[in-house]
Amino acid sequence: MNQPDNHIILEKILDNISNIDLLLKTTTEDSFMNDLKDFNAICLEFIQIGEKVNLLPEAFYDEHPSIPWHELYGLRNRIVHGYEKVKKSIIWATIVQDLPVIKKEIMGILSK
Repeated sequence: MNQPDNHIILEKILDNISNIDLLLKTTTEDSFMNDLKDFNAICLEFIQIGEKVNLLPEAFYDEHPSIPWHELYGLRNRIVHGYEKVKKSIIWATIVQDLPVIKKEIMGILSK
């Protein structure tokens, strides 16, 4: 896969992150923990992020080790294959702690 294809994938991942950001404008931690609609919507975005991450070549992961590529795909797998066991607190922590950093890193890659 060439660099422009990778950039398109990264732009689409940023779109998913932006969708999560939009959902967070009307979602508090409490509503996320108690509202199935918010949880499902955000999980769908994480599934889509994981699908896109899986399209990137392994060499790309190695070139950009500051992004937890395997963990993002692993989160997708956890949601898809073990949905009823997904801990909302882990998803919430990923949203507030990890996504801003991942977003910044991806934006840095795209700006080069």
